[in-house]
Amino acid sequence: MERINVGDVLSESSHYVVERIIGDTIQLVHHESGQHISINRGYVKAFLHSADEVNETVEVTKEDKKDGTPGIRTIFEGIHSGQVFTVCFKKQDKQRSKKAVNADIEARTEAFVAAIDRAKAQKKSISDVARKHFSDLMLNPILGFEEGEDRVLRGYKVQFESRDGKYNCVDMDIERTDRESGVRPVNINTIKYLIYNGVKYIVK
Repeated sequence: MERINVGDVLSESSHYVVERIIGDTIQLVHHESGQHISINRGYVKAFLHSADEVNETVEVTKEDKKDGTPGIRTIFEGIHSGQVFTVCFKKQDKQRSKKAVNADIEARTEAFVAAIDRAKAQKKSISDVARKHFSDLMLNPILGFEEGEDRVLRGYKVQFESRDGKYNCVDMDIERTDRESGVRPVNINTIKYLIYNGVKYIVK
């Protein structure tokens, strides 16, 4: 914008990362352009939102309650702007290779056979050994996937409708390059907590 006239109508839709705070001056990095700018603290307080500030903590369920209290799905789906937030969710499970699963099966089998052989040599109860190994197998089964880990994303939505519960969001903690957009999917079905508008919603 090269020329500004009295009475012009302006708008702003930007995202920033705080770089330094000097008195009432906040030095920021403009996320979209990478430019460094300075803004007065009063402007920040009056017009900007934080993905980190928590003024209130609320426990919510995944789905809406019968009394109309919104669940985390409704709260997250209700974000229809580029406003920033922090969300913690469980990443998608990773499929394990057949080779890796078979290796685990072989290792468990060898350990069981070795334990049986020791019990025989020491004239101990084979049934006790079998019971211990089967109990361990029931408590720690061999899975065909690796459970996804928790992931925390600080950023904003770029997708506002979803059929599978996954919403593309920009992770502002990822450095953007020509090959890296910083866009990551958030699975609404695995959200553990959400910080939005100063409220931390914890899923119980």
